[in-house]
Amino acid sequence: MPQKISAFHLTITGIVQGVGFRPYFYRLARRYGLGGYVRNDEKGVEALIEGKESALEGFLETLPAELPPLARIDEMQVRAVPASGYVGFEILSSSAKSEKSTAVSPDMAVCDACLKEMRDPDDRRFGHAFITCTDCGPRYSIIRTVPYDRPNTSMAEFPMCERCRIEYEDPSSRRYHAQPIACPECGPVLELWHKMEDGRWRMEDGEQNRLIKEAACMIREGKIVAVKGLGGFHLLCDATNAETVSELRRRKRRPSKPFALMVKDLEVAKRLAKIDADEEALLLSKERPIVLMRKRRNPKSKIRHSPVAPGIDRIGLMFPYTPLHYLLFDFLDVPLVATSANLSDEPIIRDGEALRLKLGHVVDAMLDHNREIVNACDDSVAQLVGGRVQWLRVARGIAPLTLPLERKVEKPLLGVGANQKSTIALALDDKIVVSPHIGDLAGIEAVEYFDRTVKTFERFYDFKPEIIVSDLHPGYESTKWAQNRIEAPHTSCLSLQKIQHHYAHALAVMAEHGWRDSALAIVWDGTGYGEDGTIWGAEALLCDANAYERVASLRPFRLLGGEKAVREPRRAALGMLFELLGLEEVLALKSPTVATFDPQEIRLLHRAWARKANAPITSSMGRLFDAVASLTGLCQEVSYEGESGLLLEAQAIRDGKWKMEDGKLLVLKDGIIDWEPLLRRLIGGQEVSASAFIDGLAATVVALCGRYPDLPVILAGGVFQNRTLMERLLPRLQKRNVFLPRRLPPNDAAVSLGQVWWGLNGLDA
Repeated sequence: MPQKISAFHLTITGIVQGVGFRPYFYRLARRYGLGGYVRNDEKGVEALIEGKESALEGFLETLPAELPPLARIDEMQVRAVPASGYVGFEILSSSAKSEKSTAVSPDMAVCDACLKEMRDPDDRRFGHAFITCTDCGPRYSIIRTVPYDRPNTSMAEFPMCERCRIEYEDPSSRRYHAQPIACPECGPVLELWHKMEDGRWRMEDGEQNRLIKEAACMIREGKIVAVKGLGGFHLLCDATNAETVSELRRRKRRPSKPFALMVKDLEVAKRLAKIDADEEALLLSKERPIVLMRKRRNPKSKIRHSPVAPGIDRIGLMFPYTPLHYLLFDFLDVPLVATSANLSDEPIIRDGEALRLKLGHVVDAMLDHNREIVNACDDSVAQLVGGRVQWLRVARGIAPLTLPLERKVEKPLLGVGANQKSTIALALDDKIVVSPHIGDLAGIEAVEYFDRTVKTFERFYDFKPEIIVSDLHPGYESTKWAQNRIEAPHTSCLSLQKIQHHYAHALAVMAEHGWRDSALAIVWDGTGYGEDGTIWGAEALLCDANAYERVASLRPFRLLGGEKAVREPRRAALGMLFELLGLEEVLALKSPTVATFDPQEIRLLHRAWARKANAPITSSMGRLFDAVASLTGLCQEVSYEGESGLLLEAQAIRDGKWKMEDGKLLVLKDGIIDWEPLLRRLIGGQEVSASAFIDGLAATVVALCGRYPDLPVILAGGVFQNRTLMERLLPRLQKRNVFLPRRLPPNDAAVSLGQVWWGLNGLDA
């Protein structure tokens, strides 16, 4: 008896546009002998499949199992419909619906298949710096709006040649509807700009390989060259040339913050870092992040005396991820400093004219191209902690990040995040979308970039937030932006809600785990505005998705000079000393902290401390790190956030594991983590190593968790980026249910997600 012919209508959401999903669907349908169609719509993909019941069952079972490398199905709805007599299968053009909610794909590293073609002298794309297919290349950085079709991208400026169009329209081709498809005949072209002695710029065009070779030659000669990547420009120079690296630091006014390195291959990477199998896999992953690893102390290393990452035991490495990077390395055999091209506190530069204007004093040349970067996007950063990937910055290769929801959103929500490591998060339809890393909102350019990012995502999704959730801090630029937005005429926003910073950290981890019930959240970081108007930063919170209770925190102290104390750890240390000792006792101390001040300075600061003048109260764990770094003589001033923590961590590695045997460094009593025993030892002539300090922190977390044995534990906040702390802490909590960030960082980049999670769960509580 012939099998019954049946038909199903499918709606599929997730990352299913611009990633080769439709041609995959087409080939699979033909494999099973099915008729029907597949097409993009503005929610994802819509399809109809028709055929024998056994073939339909096989198709539906295989579909999620053999997805293209960049595709992801978040939800698939299958509905039986009457058969219509389809005998063939076709890919239809995109439909146009009023609602936009399809997930936008991140930019991806060039794939092996494209690299193979680029290396083949007989291939028409041999040496092509913009080679791409549906499995790789630019996505987010070139999209103006969805659906993801070529007219909606910056590739609209490049009409396809006949041979590219044939590939583009062939469902059996790897380049079927690959929107950035191009070849040397019809694609973008490189431009090499030289800075002249009089400061003017001269553009050189011509044969592409010659321009790349010339740029590489300048790098070998010790020059600093800006090179346009996927989401913006890098500043590149020879990492083995200590003089050039120092000159880059001087020109960019970046005295000690580590530089990331781009290396040609694994062999070079292994000469620079201790790389285990998991780290190797992460380096080679399709996301191609910067991976932080332990430095290899090789006396023969070419970067041993280069100021790439001074004073710390970590080094950040990444592999090439664009065709242009690979072509540059054809002429280079040294690791390259590859740092984002930007001014301090400003976003990465995406336009050649802006780079010449703003960084003309920093670079000697610029390798540019004429494919516009619509949306800037930095490199992602990660490390391995206890065998798990911990993301420190989520951007290229990962973001926009889409998290599916169990139910549809009633009122569209916007979370505007924190002031540092800014991101935004949108809740709409049946998903949460988190933007790529925006940066610190410390200047006009950064705030404009923040506003532009909001508008970009509103355009992507026809998104009009009805509720905005912000941080409590009245001085945060994101909070001020939100206030202005709801007060603007003709706004669609119904209300602005504000939640506490550290609670948002906890909520972000809950969101990643789909958790709404009670938990104990340990949230340690540098700064967060508290409900009492003081600066929090070492919190233990009993919380759920609706509310929280602060059950423990660090013993408070005053920050001498307010924000100035964040840049000068010695001020945090001195403020703590004033809590314990009289003025004359402090002046008499033989301490690295006291030695950096003139006695008159100490007297003036003590007067300000006593009068509570420009000396806000803090309970920040980040400032405790600063104080210990100062009192042990590791650093008295810092040039970047978290520097004292990295220096302490490096010292702890040198110390080895060393525990206190005759008492605790931190005492937990009545909800207060008291640092007095630690300071008494530091100023009393008793050695306290960095290793002992980190062990003391781990013991404190364990003690806090012991008070609530039946609750799952959340660890969040920038302090938990300290790899040594986590490696010593997690084994002690192995019998507990511990929730850690999965796809977002522990730091402030996750705050926007936490704000949205509360908006979805706590507003009606």
